[in-house]
Amino acid sequence: MSEIDTASEDWSARATSTIVGYVDTVRGATTGKAMAASRFAVYGIAAALVGVVMLVLALVLVVRFLVVASSSIGITGDGEVWSAYWLLGVIFLVLGWVMWRKRGK
Repeated sequence: MSEIDTASEDWSARATSTIVGYVDTVRGATTGKAMAASRFAVYGIAAALVGVVMLVLALVLVVRFLVVASSSIGITGDGEVWSAYWLLGVIFLVLGWVMWRKRGK
């Protein structure tokens, strides 16, 4: 009787491992790709938001630096920002013009 019990336990263990293997294969083919895509989307959105915030802060830093630099060399008075705005406007105008020229190529 012990041989029959051992054989039935061995059969049930093999059947269980086979079923678990098939379930893991199907799960990996379906939800694995969906999970990877959702992680990529979430991390991509988070990185884009952090990038936008860093870009805005960098632009504020550049404006503040230009205001301080222009007032220290005597172009403007304390707190006047027109020279910083003018310089950044020229820079963005030139960058926009260059990009506009390259759009057709």
